[in-house]
Amino acid sequence: MKNTFNQSKNWIYRAVTLLSINGGFVNAITFESFFHNPVGYVTGNITFAASYLSNLEVMRFFDMISAIAAFLLGAFLSGFIIPHNDFARNNRYNLAFGLELVFLALGMAGLVLNIPASKYLLAITLGLQNGSTTFYGKSIIRTTHMTGTMTDLGIALAHKLLYRKYIPSWRIYIYLFLILGFFLGSILGILAFNFMGYYGLIISIIICIIMIRFDIIKTF
Repeated sequence: MKNTFNQSKNWIYRAVTLLSINGGFVNAITFESFFHNPVGYVTGNITFAASYLSNLEVMRFFDMISAIAAFLLGAFLSGFIIPHNDFARNNRYNLAFGLELVFLALGMAGLVLNIPASKYLLAITLGLQNGSTTFYGKSIIRTTHMTGTMTDLGIALAHKLLYRKYIPSWRIYIYLFLILGFFLGSILGILAFNFMGYYGLIISIIICIIMIRFDIIKTF
């Protein structure tokens, strides 16, 4: 990972923290809900899908496959909106977050109205969010699951501490902000669901509004 951020790194720290909080928040609410599974947890969902199919639980299998497909659709939309090449250095991030906001609002409304399929809209939002920031410049930033981030942190620490390789401090900070933000978001998501039910997703909508209103993700 190279330092390709031209703007103040403080903007990046704020962005990754807010987005990872949002990722943990939405995942926690879907985990606490009737779905009992984080919609952004694709690795686990594939395992669950395989388990359901092996046990001939066909409806649950298709339910899980649909959640995976919804996440994929969100990532597809992010790739369509933000091509991630030298000709895409513009502020399309706000468009992506605006679309995420719409899917969040529709998903929340559907779940409040007891429409179970609305959870797929939340899976789309996480796929859209994760795809939008996965390649920010030439750096990899994951905000809806932490397996890759934890792996990257472990490798960076080993190279820095054991092999005395030069690892920029900002790189370690980003990994830590992502992990801690996701953890904090998960706590907030559980508390919000316990007190507000699906209306707790209003907090996630507010995070998207903050991202757009204050232009947290700046062009690079």
